[in-house]
Amino acid sequence: MAACISLAHEHSFKKFDEVFKLPQKRYFDFSSNEINDSYQLENYSKKRLKFSHVYPSPNIVAACISLGHDHHSFHNFAEVSKLPVSRGSTTEGPSCHSPITQVAHRTRVVPPHCSKKLPSLKLVAGSLYLPKENPNKPRGEDAHFIHKLYQTIGVADGVGGWAKKGVDAGLYARELMRNSLIAVDINEPKGTAVNPKRVLQEAYKNTNSEGSSTACIITLDSEKNTLCAANVGDSGFFLIRNGRVIYKSPIQQRRFNCPYQLGNSKDNPSVAQELELMVEKDDVLIVGTDGLLDNMNESEIEELVQRGIDEKLKAKELASQIGNIALYNSFDRFADTPFGRAAEREWFSHRGGKVDDITVIVAYIQ
Repeated sequence: MAACISLAHEHSFKKFDEVFKLPQKRYFDFSSNEINDSYQLENYSKKRLKFSHVYPSPNIVAACISLGHDHHSFHNFAEVSKLPVSRGSTTEGPSCHSPITQVAHRTRVVPPHCSKKLPSLKLVAGSLYLPKENPNKPRGEDAHFIHKLYQTIGVADGVGGWAKKGVDAGLYARELMRNSLIAVDINEPKGTAVNPKRVLQEAYKNTNSEGSSTACIITLDSEKNTLCAANVGDSGFFLIRNGRVIYKSPIQQRRFNCPYQLGNSKDNPSVAQELELMVEKDDVLIVGTDGLLDNMNESEIEELVQRGIDEKLKAKELASQIGNIALYNSFDRFADTPFGRAAEREWFSHRGGKVDDITVIVAYIQ
């Protein structure tokens, strides 16, 4: 495994298809089986599908942060360093298909035929975190935040290889995201758009935990109607318009399952790939760690997003559906997954999905 971090609550349902219909082209059919503690999934006999609570979001002045298993609201960011250990949750906050020109690490998507000026846009985001079951790491190795005021979100995925040295990389990922949130709120010059790479630089130099993680910071510049991102490693995002993926962020890795990473490694924020994309009203942004991206095909993402739009799902509800399908795929040894195909190309003996922590953030652009 490479990297991870997240949140989750456990629930039981009579039947899987009572929650939501699976996308087409599935390989296992859970619809005729009870979902309970006795259901066998390979060596994960105690693993069961987890579904997030659906409850009103708290009144949040500036930001939502998920750095273990719960979401928190802060009126004073001095409280950030006092997060309790908890069990998991969801979090909620309030075009032109174009060629891509890349210069160094910066990529800008330039629309060739947009003539009308778009109105000021905003992100309405919600999230789901599903940590892999591990009694030694109950909080998993993923972390993320949603900053409502500054329209900025971030994900990080602690590199699992540190476990061989007795290090929990989730600690590094959580501290990195906590410091990123603080950098956005306190250090970003007032009245200017958030600079994702500068946020990463500030967070990186203030993070002292052992380990390393991937990181992706994304912000909406409402004046220019663009998404700006800085990405290190194999976390990333999809931008969806009219039911189709129009952009998928590239991954950075040195070899199969070995991503670029910040922390106690040779990488630093200077390797971050900077991206800028024009967006339109009703676009949908799907952000995740590799637990999502390794287990979900673009066609599955497109189908679930379109269904969510048709059913008028809130962002956190759609994130829950996407995350639980990714979880389902991760246990399916017959599934055709991006990770399985990549492993096959590298001549690794691996079939199906990849069991990992799963973080999903859904942001509606309105």
